[in-house]
Amino acid sequence: MGAPGYSPYHDDLPAHAPMPGAPPYPPAEEHPPPPIGRPAARTRFGMTLAAAALWATVNLVLVLVVTGAPPSTTDVARFLGALLVPTLLAALAVWLIARRRAWPFWLLVLAAAPFFWALRAVAAQAGG
Repeated sequence: MGAPGYSPYHDDLPAHAPMPGAPPYPPAEEHPPPPIGRPAARTRFGMTLAAAALWATVNLVLVLVVTGAPPSTTDVARFLGALLVPTLLAALAVWLIARRRAWPFWLLVLAAAPFFWALRAVAAQAGG
């Protein structure tokens, strides 16, 4: 019956059963029904803005430690203005990713880091 080496398939195993000799599948966990009349928790833009602002603060502290205080208030205003755009864009990018459910703040901070530093590097390169 069939080609040499062919062994016919026996359909005596129940559907979706593990291989013979394997441990059984764990029982399926019961999920609670979705809440009715109550919207799901979502990540607010303010939380992502705070996460990105934390990295802007880290950038400000690093610049002050390395270069010292700026010589004039105009330089301070220019530097803070240069931090504003990467901070807002990083917060927007993280919010677009995390807006569907509530993320813990530490995860927002981790997600904001690559966006903020990449945008900060582009802004520094474009600014001269």
